[in-house]
Amino acid sequence: MNLNDFIMLRRPRWDRLHSLLDRYDGRGKPLTAAESEEIFTLYRLVSSDLSLMRTAGGSAAVTEFLQRLVARAYQTLSPPPHQSFFRAWWRLLRHDFPATARRQWMILLLAAGVMFGGTLFGWVTTSLHPSTALSIVPREFWRQRPAHRVKERFDIQSGKHFSYSISQNVAFTVMLFRHNILVGILCFATATIFGVITVGLLFYNGMMLGSLAQRYFADGVGTYLLAWVGPHGSFELPAICVASAAGLIIARAELTRGGRYGSVLGAIRAQRHDIICLLLGSAHMFVIAGIFEGGFSQLTNAIIPYWVKISVAALLFLLLNLYLFFIPVDETQLHAAPLEYFRIHSETTAGREVVASAIPG
Repeated sequence: MNLNDFIMLRRPRWDRLHSLLDRYDGRGKPLTAAESEEIFTLYRLVSSDLSLMRTAGGSAAVTEFLQRLVARAYQTLSPPPHQSFFRAWWRLLRHDFPATARRQWMILLLAAGVMFGGTLFGWVTTSLHPSTALSIVPREFWRQRPAHRVKERFDIQSGKHFSYSISQNVAFTVMLFRHNILVGILCFATATIFGVITVGLLFYNGMMLGSLAQRYFADGVGTYLLAWVGPHGSFELPAICVASAAGLIIARAELTRGGRYGSVLGAIRAQRHDIICLLLGSAHMFVIAGIFEGGFSQLTNAIIPYWVKISVAALLFLLLNLYLFFIPVDETQLHAAPLEYFRIHSETTAGREVVASAIPG
């Protein structure tokens, strides 16, 4: 083998791999899906070049250069080390979820804006035409006037024979877990149709809240509504927005035809880490909301003053925002790049053979 001819022939792909790895590490414009596939191909080819150099006893300097290049590519493409369930769960909640929320803040803001717009629409529409509340909010909420319903609940909880059943509370809470998470899954899954249904669901949920709130305030029991909805709503409503945002990432890929990633599938693969983190994070938020809704939210001021419940709701919402957007997080492993997809391939038999022959040991 003529060393000079070999280097001249193969050097372009070595430089190309080096350049793509630099861009993967954040130095330069993001990789497209096609360039991500190219990295995996170049990794195999350069590993083969390294094997040839070793076999032929070529230049020590060139061999060392190729060893470092292949080792760097392997570190990029190799799957992450095995973690215990608890450590992976803690990593998700402590770092991955809040970091993803910050990275996708624009789409989260869009989801929240649509829901808030629905709330305003429901409030204004019901203010102008109170009868529209019957067509917006489920009829079981209107079996009696809000003021009568609040008085009835207060009388029950202030009565001598009122008892707090833990078993009933647990059963109600578990039912809420299931219901809330199903709502989140529905908002996520329907986003695959270009996000139209998800946007509609967000707007409708906001519209119901606005209509309900208007009637309670108009009937003089708005404080009760804040104390009732506030504690669990401080987590439940943002959780709906977070789950919807996970689906809207897919809708955005569809509407932009993949954007900078080159294809819709490439964009979804590149952002699947963010999608999964938002979904799992919203599920935890729904669980917390269910815990509060199953017990604390249902208590009237016969047991807990409304100002205490409203203060708890404000505190929970503040803590949620501090957690999602302000506390420091470790972002060393959080760049959700298109190469995640190809980590699977590095675990194949062929991939392991390349690693065995290419990595100095």
